[in-house]
Amino acid sequence: MSVVKGSYVLLLRLSAACSINVGALGELEFEAGWYAYVGSAGNGLSQRVGRHLSVPSKRRWHVDSLNASCCERSALVWKHGGPSECELGTLLASIGAEPCHRGFGSSDCRCRTHLFALDDDSLNTLLTVPNDGVIRCDDASFHL
Repeated sequence: MSVVKGSYVLLLRLSAACSINVGALGELEFEAGWYAYVGSAGNGLSQRVGRHLSVPSKRRWHVDSLNASCCERSALVWKHGGPSECELGTLLASIGAEPCHRGFGSSDCRCRTHLFALDDDSLNTLLTVPNDGVIRCDDASFHL
């Protein structure tokens, strides 16, 4: 079992607008398109990212509710020593990603949200910006 620590950006695509019940946040509206969720794992980074790249049957985190409705998933992963999840959120905002749904995934920090809507420009920028140490993965069997 891997005990690698780190952070990640989970990229999720909704093919159609929808309303999703997100636990304590209630019923939230989502437009069709790409979303970026920032997260971290104190241990077991491979397992966390692998779980998010599949469709988990048990909903544990806010992102699980959104993930269940998505048609595409991939992730950008940084091992320990890379940016924190909050720093990744700041990076996303700085490239034009739109923060959405206050409190989404950010109940354990002071960030407004850990979920961002991406337009074509911000998605392309995220995927092409030089990121030392980033690993891109598209497969639920991902391992570090």
